[in-house]
Amino acid sequence: MSAPRVLFVASVARHLVAFHLPDMELLRGQGYEIHAACDAKGLTEELEGRGVRVWHVPISRSPWSPRNAAAFVRLLRLLRTGEYRLVHVHTPVAAVLTRVAARIARTPAVLYTAHGFHFFRGAPLRNWLLYFPLERALARWTDGLIVVNDEDWRHARHWPVRGRVHSVPGVGVPLDTVPEVATNGDAAAVLGSVGATLPPVALMVCELSPTKNVEMALRAWRYVKAARPDVLLVIAGEGSQRGRLERLAGRLGVADRVRFLGFRRDVPTLMSLATLLVATAKHEGLPRVVLEAMAAGKPVVATNVRGQSDLVEDGRNGFLVPLDAPRQLARGILRVLGDAGLAVALGAEGKRRSVAYGIPIVSRTMSDIYNAYLPEPWAVSAK
Repeated sequence: MSAPRVLFVASVARHLVAFHLPDMELLRGQGYEIHAACDAKGLTEELEGRGVRVWHVPISRSPWSPRNAAAFVRLLRLLRTGEYRLVHVHTPVAAVLTRVAARIARTPAVLYTAHGFHFFRGAPLRNWLLYFPLERALARWTDGLIVVNDEDWRHARHWPVRGRVHSVPGVGVPLDTVPEVATNGDAAAVLGSVGATLPPVALMVCELSPTKNVEMALRAWRYVKAARPDVLLVIAGEGSQRGRLERLAGRLGVADRVRFLGFRRDVPTLMSLATLLVATAKHEGLPRVVLEAMAAGKPVVATNVRGQSDLVEDGRNGFLVPLDAPRQLARGILRVLGDAGLAVALGAEGKRRSVAYGIPIVSRTMSDIYNAYLPEPWAVSAK
């Protein structure tokens, strides 16, 4: 008897590699054959190295891209011929295409994890006019809808989902994985020349895109630098705005205290160097990097938006500041930097809270969800 198949779908392979390898390993460990459908340019070797069969489906993140017509045709063909017991889809455009194709192909069960709906408090009206009615309508073709923050739960729990709405504490964060960086030489190897002693480091890890709002941090850095000229802002990530942001740092006079590192695979090491994490996004689902900082015992200074406010309680494990308020962002950063005792207390509380979002708890939750939609005798169990 051949192993039953489960298909994971997302716009890009990077999303699956970054967030869903534990789910795939959970199912593979129980005898499932795992397939993935995504834009397979980049990182597919990491999926294939774990025994995942990858299908190239050119899904665009833009709902208006003509590429999505070809992607839909490929998805429909794959679902009609792949004999999948379950499809687990992620990312908004992929979720629309896949659920329509699965309906036509009569796929037995479809799960959709919404990592943050495109409509949210403060979102543009066009987002509400397009995505809210579309997501609500497609709920009828969704056997299990998984949400990761309170605001999305308040919307989704009233929708006509074919099965159930599930609330899950994110995608799972590794606990106790941050290494020690013992010497200034170790730090210099990661950050480049840092002088005789390692300065305080405020870390950002994000895509350099408008949504992540790195510009706010750069504008805040004028005030941070004026009060604490020794502090470094270290930004790990790539994106379409990198050149613009580097030029902005120059115009603001902070380029000497800002390091753009580009895409990095050593985030735990960077986290070990950091005094605190800065997160300035305009909206989030449930940001993993904030959870990673909490698990590492680092205070977080973040914008008070969906997803981040689920994790950061102002004054308890970090500080929340309004959007487009660089002075207040700088004030929160300087409070952490100026009080070592406070920084330790904030970090310790974040570390305590992070346990509820760790991979062990999330894997058990996902195991229960998969069991609800996969037929016996292939039900899964988290170890």
